[in-house]
Amino acid sequence: MNSILQVLLHAPPIRNYFLSDRHNRFLCQQRSRKKKAPGADPPACLACNLDEMYSAVFSGDRSPYSPAKFLHSWWQQASNLANYEQQDAHEFFISILDRIHENMEDDQHKSRSQGHRDCCIAHRVFSGVLRSDVTCTNCGFTSTTYDPCLDISLDLDSGRNSMASLKPHIRNGEKDLSYGVSTLMRCLESFTRPERLDSEQKFFCQRCKDRKESLKQMSIRRLPLVTCFHIKRFEHSSVKKMSRKVDHYLQFPFSLDMTPYLSSSILRSRFGYRIFPSVGDDSDAANELSSEFEIFAVITHSGRLDAGHYVTYLRLNDHWYKCDDTWITSVDENIVRASQAYMLFYVQKMLCYEAREGVAAS
Repeated sequence: MNSILQVLLHAPPIRNYFLSDRHNRFLCQQRSRKKKAPGADPPACLACNLDEMYSAVFSGDRSPYSPAKFLHSWWQQASNLANYEQQDAHEFFISILDRIHENMEDDQHKSRSQGHRDCCIAHRVFSGVLRSDVTCTNCGFTSTTYDPCLDISLDLDSGRNSMASLKPHIRNGEKDLSYGVSTLMRCLESFTRPERLDSEQKFFCQRCKDRKESLKQMSIRRLPLVTCFHIKRFEHSSVKKMSRKVDHYLQFPFSLDMTPYLSSSILRSRFGYRIFPSVGDDSDAANELSSEFEIFAVITHSGRLDAGHYVTYLRLNDHWYKCDDTWITSVDENIVRASQAYMLFYVQKMLCYEAREGVAAS
């Protein structure tokens, strides 16, 4: 939990939202008391707990902050995860964003009245849209669907080099790494590469009026303000009935241009600059926000699949800090580059800021 909370506390758009009193916990609690049934306790509000947490963490008090009230509220709303066992950081991330979305009903009405397309701050910051094109190989007909996403899960090639064999090459930075290393860009290329669906996945072609073999291609229709990449390090085999962790190293950049993976770019590479409706629509979506991103947080996982430990590296004012439970230490960027990344967080370059606040302890 601590690793994800550190990310939320330092993600510029959502941090600025709460610190500018856009969600006032005192007014929210007053509204809840008026709505509750006689004799009943007002429902727990994660947004109020977050507002209290931001106030405490950025108050200037350097003593460790315990998010016990937040944890209790989250347990009340996520009963399937309410125990003292270790939970997956990615699972917690998705759960907390969903619960914040559900809790911010009054803020949602305010957002719509101000013309925001997405209804809550969690979705306005982290939500993007993926495009899926399934093309019939017999006639060329393409079926297109759009799906909202809070993160992008990427496969990690388990055949790449291990951390042990890469350590000698990392000390001088990522430029010395060999070609065989897994990189974030290659993972994104694999994510957006056309995939042939096997015979069991044949889709019904509306033009052929029959199930046909097809090619499926994913792309990013709309980028969020903060993009989260989830690296699939945990593999589960239903056939072998076993699970394992993929420990291989992933090279990732500090600056990232997402242009090659946008729907507009991929459609252009397939069809050129011919005028047709789908390219125009996705070109408009791509131009809404910049495609240039800067990394600001990395969550790592060490240890076994069932008993590991999460650590967050935060980038503040071009300095890196390691957040390991209550311990906050300054680290060299090469330590971050060599880490076993599990979740990567990039913020729109135009939203990059010079952090004036100190590093928050939790």
